[in-house]
Parts: sequence; structure tokens; C-alpha cells
Amino acid sequence: MTDVTIRPVSPDQHDAVMHYFDMVAYADNPNWSRCFCMERLVADYQSRTKAQNRASRSQLIISAKANGLVAYRLGRVVGWCHAAPKTELLNVPGDRDPKTGAIVCFVVAPDQRRQGIATTLLEAALEHLRSRGVTTVEAYPWRGDVDPTRWVWAQYVGPLSMYQKAGFTIGEAIEDFCIVRKQV
Repeated sequence: MTDVTIRPVSPDQHDAVMHYFDMVAYADNPNWSRCFCMERLVADYQSRTKAQNRASRSQLIISAKANGLVAYRLGRVVGWCHAAPKTELLNVPGDRDPKTGAIVCFVVAPDQRRQGIATTLLEAALEHLRSRGVTTVEAYPWRGDVDPTRWVWAQYVGPLSMYQKAGFTIGEAIEDFCIVRKQV
């Protein structure tokens, strides 16, 4: 996608990214609006409030400690991907090998979905993780058919077909999701 630019999240993007999480990312799914992509970063996620997660995300961005990639189109944020070495994440399956990275979240603006934003973010995430010394990348998509009433909820991890098209293979099947892996 030549009209989409992907950048690692950085302090200079703070206001744009926070606006995206506040106003755009969850416009069609308010149940996610408390997340701010903190689920894989804190042990007490289930008991945290929206305000706590927002404050934590804000601080991570300002401090330059945030992991993530931001997609821009026509000067506005249209997508987010959380990709990091597994040693920097919590609540992900498998071992925490420092050479293994994980892609744990995609949030594409509702008006930009099904236009290749997530695929472009995935490609950039692979390169970003490789540049950080990662040699294997994992992701955790749902397998099989997803109930249409839960599609948005289930697809935040990215669809299995997207990973397979990018050369990932299924390493393990666990209940209703799988672990896919790719050497980078």
C-alpha cells in the first residue's frame, strides 16, 4: 500500500495515537475502549479501569518505552499493531525466549478495514522485530469460523489467513486459537 506509512510509535506521536485510541479505534466496539492495548503489559488487566489503561499507555508513549507500530493514511492514524519481544509481554502462551517476538494486537480504524492495513502492519512488524534481534515471530489467531456476532472481538489478533499468506505456519492448536510461527 503506497499511500500508507508505518512508523514505530514514538513520543512525537503521542497526541495522534491517544486521539486514535480515544476516538477512532473502538468507535464500533465500545467494549474495547478501556484497553489502550495494555492487556499484554499488565498482570492485573481484568481489574483495571479505562482511565488507568489510558494513563499507562500515555506514559509508555511519552517515555519512549511503548512497543507498537502506527499506520498513517492521508495524515491520520488508521491502524495500530502491538509487536514486541516476548520478554516484554505478559499473558502470552509459550516460553519467553528473548529471540522470539510476538504480534498480539491489531486495531484498524472501522472505515479502513479490509483495505490491507493489517497486512501492511504485519509486514512492518516482522521487519521491526527482526531489527530488534528477534529470529522467530509468533501470533495467536483464532482458528476455524468465528461467530459473526463476535467477529470484531476475535479478530483483534489478526485473522489466521493473513498470517498463513505471510508464511506463518501453525505450531500449536490450543482450544479455539492457535500459535503461528515464522522465522525472520
